[in-house]
Amino acid sequence: MNTASSAYRPRYQKRFDELTVKVGEFERQEKRLPGISDPIVRSVLINQLIDSERRNQYFDHIVSRPIDSDTANPHNEHFNPLKAAVYHWRAGATDEAFWLVFQYVHFGKHRIAGWRYVKEVYGRLGEHPIWSWAEISANTPEFRLWLGENQDHLTRKDGPRGFGNHRKYASLSHESPQGTASVFESYVDWIMTAQDHLHFFDSHCRGRTPIDAFEALYVAMGTVTNFGRVGKFDYLMTLSRLRFLDIRPGHAYLDKATGPLAGAHLLIEGTSSKPSAKSLSAVLIKFSQIVGVTPDVVEDAICNWQKSPDTFRSFVL
Repeated sequence: MNTASSAYRPRYQKRFDELTVKVGEFERQEKRLPGISDPIVRSVLINQLIDSERRNQYFDHIVSRPIDSDTANPHNEHFNPLKAAVYHWRAGATDEAFWLVFQYVHFGKHRIAGWRYVKEVYGRLGEHPIWSWAEISANTPEFRLWLGENQDHLTRKDGPRGFGNHRKYASLSHESPQGTASVFESYVDWIMTAQDHLHFFDSHCRGRTPIDAFEALYVAMGTVTNFGRVGKFDYLMTLSRLRFLDIRPGHAYLDKATGPLAGAHLLIEGTSSKPSAKSLSAVLIKFSQIVGVTPDVVEDAICNWQKSPDTFRSFVL
């Protein structure tokens, strides 16, 4: 396969060709992109755009299919926090649905251990009651004590363990001001400024466009401990992708970014020079519009692309 002119899998060749044409249109209408002047590097970026779109399709798959109750039970081997969130959403348990999305983002999916951390913490290590929204919102001090008492077991070395890639520097600590106990407490405090999740999100979204609502929530979420740019963006995007909220980003949120900002520099400047995130964001907004992919897809794709610009690596869930 000629990687300079092909998708990494034949089934995606049509989309590869479409995006190739669109990227060319952007360069003719706006500016050349020196970071992808090499045909192979260009093909890797386009393949990353396809993979980022596929990640969104994974969410579409979840929300469009029946979900078995086993996937919502953290004591079951088939537990999946995203499917559990949709299961509870459909059942009208909206607080539980939002709470599961938050845990999905906080813990992430470890490349080997999978959902181990969220399964064991949310599932209270097989005990009852689990750390549902009703439990955590009423008993956050008790959760901190429980986390401390079970710290050794949760971090045991009988198998792979850890947070997902976006959260690899997070801590399960019950004592650290940046650890899981503090993160959960700050999230509960954030939501409980209103009666519940629905009231909270309605107060921030009512009367605003989807883009403005995303921005308002992104800013408001700054009070949640250890949820920086990536955590806030991932949480809000997951709520959008699961169709819990009608919100969407108006840009790639490059300010204080690492991987996406590095990818933007490389793509637009072709060097390690560092123009402002604001000027790069403006270019990426036009790129998103002309190429016909959403800002979150662009953000995700350039972040993964800059890790190995000349060699395609898949990061699909």
